[in-house]
Amino acid sequence: FRTDFTDSVLDMKLCEDIGCGVCATVDGTAALFSLRDGQFFMGIKLFEVAARSVLIVKDNDSEDKEYSVVCGGVDGTLHRIGLNIGAISGTVNEENPFDVTETTETVVKPKHTGPVMCLASPSNGMFLSGGQDGALRVWDCYNDCAANSNADSQHRPCKCLYALTGYKMWLGSACTDFNYLVSDGGENSIIVRDYSVLENNAEW
Repeated sequence: FRTDFTDSVLDMKLCEDIGCGVCATVDGTAALFSLRDGQFFMGIKLFEVAARSVLIVKDNDSEDKEYSVVCGGVDGTLHRIGLNIGAISGTVNEENPFDVTETTETVVKPKHTGPVMCLASPSNGMFLSGGQDGALRVWDCYNDCAANSNADSQHRPCKCLYALTGYKMWLGSACTDFNYLVSDGGENSIIVRDYSVLENNAEW
């Protein structure tokens, strides 16, 4: 199938579990499309600049299907937006996919000082962001209902667990399978971080 978006696509991720994919486009939009027929069904404009990277992340290890879209811009900003998943279908609600209101705070802090070049998820409830500034950050997608009982229920807070460096010039991309974190950059080299030796696969 073929689908058309509002502008050039700079990044794309798929999530078969909830039946959709997401694209980051030059006009600053995170755009969702169906894996059933490839049709674009909803976008959310997050930036006045280009959206550079995008990810669909499972928020936790529970059996409930709780997912978010994470999107990084060329200005270094990250946004996290919850998704509405149908209780019966188990897929994204195409009529109202984004669990946000006009006042929902979606920005993840702190921001990178350069474009967010890549996003990846090593495990449920966790994602990493790679900035052109050479930094990799590992984030925890915690959803503390008690802490947010008086706040916007659509707000999806994140906590930065680690900030990793290694490239003095710039970072290009990163990927992970939970055991290894591999990144490349502007110094004609890749950096491999080996977490497979952690006892009993302890968290990063």
